[in-house]
Amino acid sequence: MKISICLVLGPLLAFALAISGHAADSEHPSLDLPALAAAGKLPAQVEVTVDDPVYKQRKSYIGYPLALVLKLIPDLARLRAEGAVAIFEAADGYKAVMRLDKALAPGGVIARRDLNAPPGADWLPFKQGKESITPAPYYLVWPGRGHDDWTYVWPYQLVRIAVEPFAAAFGAAAPPSGGKAGANEAAREGFDLFRTYCLRCHSINLVGGDLAPELNVPRNIGEYWRPHHLRAFILDAGAYRARSKMPSFKGVLGEAELNALLAYLRTMAAHKICDPDNPCE
Repeated sequence: MKISICLVLGPLLAFALAISGHAADSEHPSLDLPALAAAGKLPAQVEVTVDDPVYKQRKSYIGYPLALVLKLIPDLARLRAEGAVAIFEAADGYKAVMRLDKALAPGGVIARRDLNAPPGADWLPFKQGKESITPAPYYLVWPGRGHDDWTYVWPYQLVRIAVEPFAAAFGAAAPPSGGKAGANEAAREGFDLFRTYCLRCHSINLVGGDLAPELNVPRNIGEYWRPHHLRAFILDAGAYRARSKMPSFKGVLGEAELNALLAYLRTMAAHKICDPDNPCE
């Protein structure tokens, strides 16, 4: 009897574990993509062609519609109404974040195979630094979306998708509510810009990416950069540092956007999250 019960519950248990993801260390729902694929729970596949920003050419893929994959998340409608975000995690721990309502828009596809790969191969390799890698196991692509629209993310080597409330995802990096209405509004606008363009690489209060420097603890970048240099650096880091990996934002950010970003950074200087490992001065 025990064996027969295990045989019946086995697929259901595997599906539950695939949905919960790393539930042991998170209370928020997540999707383990390889586990869902192994359990046969991913939706029907589609073919798409995109102007690929990684390969820098026209590419065709087969994969799963992102909106249908996200519908496997429990209580999705409530999370969307509350302004939740989708967090796309790569095998190396890199995380890309976008608004859940945008992630649910038609078009996004979680590619599982490159249709331009040679027979017997699922992917073509590409250069990342000195390494040659592939997007396996999954790569989020957006037909009809240019890579210059930073509100749409293109993470590769994708293994997991989590959905979290805004406060849970960005709490320590978000500017506090209250204070002077004008200053608070400018800081909120700056934060919206920061999370769109900067948070994937930089962090504030250790929330965000780790590919580029933390900008608030132990010292806020505005505490040691002069404002006019900081504005110019944000706009074009290559004018200050040779071989900078930070992209140019000329033509992307105007004076109003730069003002908002600096307002956000100034606000966060007064709201550092400090601990023994990251003492604040």
